[in-house]
Amino acid sequence: MTRTDRTVHMQASLRRGLCLALALILLLLPGASLADSLPMARELTKKCTIEATGYAGANLNRLLSHDVMMHQDFSPEGTITVSWREDVHPCWLCLEWFEMPEGVTIRLFDQAGELSREERPAPVADTVLPIGDEIRSVVIQAGEQGMKISCLCVFGAGELPDPFHLWQETPDHLDYLLIATHPDDDVLYMGSVVPVYGAEQGYVGSIAYVTCMARYRMREAINADWELGLRYRPFFLGFPDIPRDATEERKSKFSYEEVLLALVRVYRQYHPVVVFAQDVEGEYGHWQHKLTSKAAVEAFELAADPGYDPESVESLGTWQVQKLYLHVYPENELWIDASTPLSFFNGTDAWNVARKAFKKHESQQIGFAVEKDNDRFAFNRFGMIKGVVAAGEDVFDNVPAELLSTYVPPTPSPTPEPTATPEPTPEPTATPEPTPTPTPEPTAAPSPTPEPTEAPTPTAEPVPEETPAPGERGIGGKVALAAGVGAALLGAALLGAILLVCRKRTKAA
Repeated sequence: MTRTDRTVHMQASLRRGLCLALALILLLLPGASLADSLPMARELTKKCTIEATGYAGANLNRLLSHDVMMHQDFSPEGTITVSWREDVHPCWLCLEWFEMPEGVTIRLFDQAGELSREERPAPVADTVLPIGDEIRSVVIQAGEQGMKISCLCVFGAGELPDPFHLWQETPDHLDYLLIATHPDDDVLYMGSVVPVYGAEQGYVGSIAYVTCMARYRMREAINADWELGLRYRPFFLGFPDIPRDATEERKSKFSYEEVLLALVRVYRQYHPVVVFAQDVEGEYGHWQHKLTSKAAVEAFELAADPGYDPESVESLGTWQVQKLYLHVYPENELWIDASTPLSFFNGTDAWNVARKAFKKHESQQIGFAVEKDNDRFAFNRFGMIKGVVAAGEDVFDNVPAELLSTYVPPTPSPTPEPTATPEPTPEPTATPEPTPTPTPEPTAAPSPTPEPTEAPTPTAEPVPEETPAPGERGIGGKVALAAGVGAALLGAALLGAILLVCRKRTKAA
């Protein structure tokens, strides 16, 4: 290997390290304070060669348009091949699906044309795929039903633009869950929960949207959720948004029984400890809000009932939610602090975070606004309508610690072995009595789930993740974490400096 070859090889390694360092930072610390300090990722799509088969139309303009309402359709035999030169260094392949992908396969090939790895994207709205520096091409193969793609983009290292975000996949055990009828209902009426309990305090939670069939509304929701501080991917149940006067569609496409069944299955699948839903009166009287709120309340009991929906009982088991809060419910009131500065958002309070997030719902800006405190539609006012534990003054008061994601089972200290009696010395006239060694009190094994007073005991027991203790929740404002971020950013800067030096040496050679 010549000196020039060695330098080129070193440059490639450094680029790979820089890309991975930035990716790690974005994955671990995607908060606003860090994102503001990262450069925006440069789009490299035009520097790539894109070839396709099995698609409709004369060209691939729809695939590259960034218009979420346009889409390129591919037959089951359709493929997309994206390749690039050695001097192009992509970090991310981003796909926005017009319809959720089913059976799609993505294969990544190295410079020699050998298969490096294979991915099967989950049926979600968008896919963000990391690309290593050794990859030279990507082939996307349609599934048996074909595929519909709104946008394909390739980016270098840095912060990704909307609508692409580095989501953590929603786990099957949530500390909290928001049930929103429409995209934007979560921000307008429950938008204090995610910034305070999710982003700031570190509880694990997500959002379930009951209605959303317009693809642009889905994109708005995803961008607003990220702005709220949500980091676990939201999900969409797929019911249609139906006008008040469409009587027949109301009966056939948004029946109470179907919505109830869907919510029971959501409770059983994601095991939320605390659930938030909308006003029983539908805020301003919206019939779908009312129906969803009523179903969320009834699902509290039925999710724990082994006699309801045996099919999901067999596959998911039953689950007992511990608390159910409704927006502006007048009993067992809970007011979430919307004015205290939040370190995760660089000192911005929850109200202003939610107001900024609501601006992402570009199609809903006329006639709606995020209100707080004493306003009729206050986004931080709730009341507990159902619970197997007492309400308390905070969301997670009286909830058994072992049900939360931050719970760590106590490890009893071993009883120290008795020490030998010391040999007496000639000077003391009396041997002092040895101090008895204290024996730690035994720790009682936690009960898996408290016995409900009105609802059956759940049969599915959550497996808690080993996460920090409650006092260590949250990302912003933690000294150790800030030090880690500083070290990571410093390392990235050093890598960039070394890369620059290597380039100069290469030119000199």
